Amino acid sequence: MSDEHDTNANPAVENEDVTPDKDGGVLKSVIRQGSGDSTPQTGDEVVVHYVGTLLDGTKFDSSRDRDSYFKFNLGKGNVIKAWDLGVATMKKGEICKLTCRGDYAYGESGSPPKIPPNATLVFEIELFNWNVIQLSDDDGASMTMIKRCDNEYDTPEEGMEVEEHYIKSNVNYGLCHGFSPHYMLVHIKGSHDGNVFEDRDVRFFISDADSVGILPILETAIMKLKKGETAEISLSPAYGFGESGDAKLNIPPNASLKYEIELKWLEEQLNPWSMEPDKKLECAQSRKSRGTEFFKAAKLKLALKHYSDVANLLDETDDFNDEQKKSANELKLAGRLNEAACHLKLDDLDAVLTACNKALEIDQSSVKAMYRIAQAQISAKEYLSAYQGLQELLKLEPENKAAKQLSTRALHLHNAEKAKEKKRYNNMFQKFAEEDARNKTPEETKPAEEVSEDAATSSQKDETNDEAQPMETSETVES
Repeated sequence: MSDEHDTNANPAVENEDVTPDKDGGVLKSVIRQGSGDSTPQTGDEVVVHYVGTLLDGTKFDSSRDRDSYFKFNLGKGNVIKAWDLGVATMKKGEICKLTCRGDYAYGESGSPPKIPPNATLVFEIELFNWNVIQLSDDDGASMTMIKRCDNEYDTPEEGMEVEEHYIKSNVNYGLCHGFSPHYMLVHIKGSHDGNVFEDRDVRFFISDADSVGILPILETAIMKLKKGETAEISLSPAYGFGESGDAKLNIPPNASLKYEIELKWLEEQLNPWSMEPDKKLECAQSRKSRGTEFFKAAKLKLALKHYSDVANLLDETDDFNDEQKKSANELKLAGRLNEAACHLKLDDLDAVLTACNKALEIDQSSVKAMYRIAQAQISAKEYLSAYQGLQELLKLEPENKAAKQLSTRALHLHNAEKAKEKKRYNNMFQKFAEEDARNKTPEETKPAEEVSEDAATSSQKDETNDEAQPMETSETVES
């Protein structure tokens, strides 16, 4: 069987005992060396082809004959013991022969009718890859796990920060990065045709990779890693630098890329319920301040994430004293108002109303909340509601210049809409009248002098009444 495959120049390893006790139960001979130094680990899903024979050469099974890869989770007892031991020593692309004694195969029972009891089996196995995760729908981007860890929850979340000289203010954001946006340290190594063009440690916020020159698809990969894990990323040109390439990195057009990414460090996550009141307030202030930086940089989704963290941090304040509760309410109010500002720019009008209503629950006289509700209502063409709300605002702050200007605009838009509606109805009824005139019989169309004065007057009144109904403008507000 081995003559079906090319071998490389590396010498084959013959009959290596891969059993833990070195009892000769599983002997491995390398037919073709694999690439790299990594091997699959317990729990990895491996992808192989295999051909199984008895010692006399009788073939009893073959995935190649079925033209279908065989996949299984390594070290979980899903296959015979010899496979769990042997495949764990293989490298990507390697082909080997495993000679498996009966007690490491199907034992005394065998697998009738093809495998007799206590039979020694020979398998030729080719390992293609393991733990391949598709990062795109078109197979243009995939990730293979090289090193796995058992940390159940230590994976990045949207808004977490990855290190790269990013902090631009004196606010100590590191005090509470653990709540949601916190630090990660990632090592990235990129290559094309074996030529390394990037090899660095980097920190950055998820959803902000472009600020540090990280390809968007690599963010997707990083989000799937746990602390201490390493993965190899394969990218087609469409997910790399495309038809243009990158002259600065010496990457030609239409180049396929390889990346190796290691999530080296992830700051331990802090839980609000385990924090003292002053710590919660400090963290909430830092979230608000960082959110404002993102807002000013037009990175609205990141800003929104930080602002929403303010309210989440301060959700429970039963153990706060009066002064701390006052500070908490001020921060929560600012956070909700800033959420509304983000949603306005993102044109999510329902979310604006939700955020503003939550702000009004904190302070029912918040003119900023009332103002942003009016902005959302104008965007939704609810001009009269916006105008009426702004009148309530102006009762609280009669000299609020912005509210006056927005109120005037809302009134103008409302009246313009009503005028447009009136014109539309006039045109509609004019069309109906012309259609009626065309459909009248000669007998119905009499000379004007034959119509009595009383009848003409009555007819005019009827027409006037018919026209007045749909043009009713009782909602029109006078300037």
